[in-house]
Amino acid sequence: MMKTMPDDQPLPMTMVESDWLARTVLTLAADGPDAFMIACLLGSDQAADLCRNLIELRAPNQAGTDGHHDAARTRLDERFLKGTARWGRQTSPEDLTRFHKISNSWRRRLTPLLAMDTDQVRTMMTGGGRFWVMTPSDPCWPGQVDDLARRSDWAPPLCLWGQGNPETLICCDRPLAVVGSRTCDEYGRSTAHQIARKAAGEGHLVVSGGAMGTDAAAHWGALAAGGGRTVAVFAGGLLHMGPKRNSRLFENIEADGGVLISELPPGTIPEARRFLLRNRIIAALASDIVVAQARHRSGALNTANWGCRAGSSSTGRSWQNRSTGKHRLQPAHP
Repeated sequence: MMKTMPDDQPLPMTMVESDWLARTVLTLAADGPDAFMIACLLGSDQAADLCRNLIELRAPNQAGTDGHHDAARTRLDERFLKGTARWGRQTSPEDLTRFHKISNSWRRRLTPLLAMDTDQVRTMMTGGGRFWVMTPSDPCWPGQVDDLARRSDWAPPLCLWGQGNPETLICCDRPLAVVGSRTCDEYGRSTAHQIARKAAGEGHLVVSGGAMGTDAAAHWGALAAGGGRTVAVFAGGLLHMGPKRNSRLFENIEADGGVLISELPPGTIPEARRFLLRNRIIAALASDIVVAQARHRSGALNTANWGCRAGSSSTGRSWQNRSTGKHRLQPAHP
């Protein structure tokens, strides 16, 4: 089992050395998936190097007071330009101007952490040891989420927070996502439950979003298979897992060997904008996506669209299954 606190000695924040801790801090700074942050990381030897560089950057209202800010800014710009080139993108002067604005926002978000030592930050980032943190170097890291970086405008997670069995994330070669409306009718709930139960019974990992309606029915269906495992992906931090009405479901997922995960720090509020971004993680984790029942404009179809757009770099397929009939959504690229 991975450790929630791999470093024993507290260090000043400017001395961050741990890769997993640096990635949690960078995730907090970015406040969600950010292609600019990924570019900077690609242009750095280690996440800790980028983290220290960002901490050394002066707040915008302090810029110009000495040469320290200018040197830190120059190093950060170099990381960004090198990373975008490695990512296969060209950078315009407008991109660099935008990067300066965005990176200043990153630095502002880190300001509260500068009053803490590393041990305090570590405690905050693990919810007091309640949650584990996984990085791409971990043996349980679900490598399929890295496919998000194969399109230059998609940002993969820097790390994942979780509760439950991390090995579940790599227990299946062809996970199945089952998603749909929160306000589905009995048809939608029954469809999601039956599909998930059958898939889990055949050894497939079932992935969904932990919400009411279709998601809950899918999770319960996987659990009903007896030994079936399921993953719930949340739009906010794990301290805000919800809805509260699904608390028993979340407890059962963990107790039965499943896992609850998020790409965001534990205290992150699940704002509306985060749900559509969360859907790309569900789509990336799954080899196939079933939309049990959904409106034409819905988060569930957004998940299916993520799966279709990733078709050029994976074997993922998506289906829409509604009371009006069935039709298959073809990948966006052959």
